[in-house]
Amino acid sequence: MEGSQLEEFLKREIREGDIVLIEYPSRYPLEKLVWGKIIPELSHGNQIIIDDFFGIGDLTFRNYIRTVPPKEYKELIEIAKSLKVIKIGPGMGSYGTIIDEIPLTYEVPEFMKNYYDAIRKASSSAIKPVYFITFGLAEYLYFGKEKGLQVILFSRSNLPVEDWTSIYFINKDVIQNEVLAILEEISPWVIDVVEKENEYEIEVKKGLFDFKQK
Repeated sequence: MEGSQLEEFLKREIREGDIVLIEYPSRYPLEKLVWGKIIPELSHGNQIIIDDFFGIGDLTFRNYIRTVPPKEYKELIEIAKSLKVIKIGPGMGSYGTIIDEIPLTYEVPEFMKNYYDAIRKASSSAIKPVYFITFGLAEYLYFGKEKGLQVILFSRSNLPVEDWTSIYFINKDVIQNEVLAILEEISPWVIDVVEKENEYEIEVKKGLFDFKQK
């Protein structure tokens, strides 16, 4: 499956309340997939809310925006203005509207208090349907180890985001296989970016059906 097919697949097959885990290797040019294809496509008639750990989303945005021609640059800037951003931990926010900034913590009670307030702010003004996109999750889990994983599982189980479609971009070279397995277990959809003979293929690793296409 090509990147141009992935955003169509997401709109066609993924439903409200689904969790989609998109695993990619560290050498993969994630910014081209996210900012060149997925976000522009999903932004049509939908609200996109972004969780940005460590400013990873901001870095991918700036990496991509420097490479595009003037027409695409202008279009992407307009799309970026409509995005709502929850900034978690250090990092800049050069895109979208920052609706909350959360200090980095691996303590469940503190994270839940801060994050719940951010979700409430995001949901109060969001139109439906909502796509909830997360950047930097692998980095958060790498530094937080077991505490970080507990925070993610607890927040996912208890926060009122069951009507939102959640898309987690995760660098699979960063975290342990056991942690990745736990994330895969709670995700009804797992999409894998695989490197084969110096090319990348996008495969559905887990879903409601078996799907594989170059």
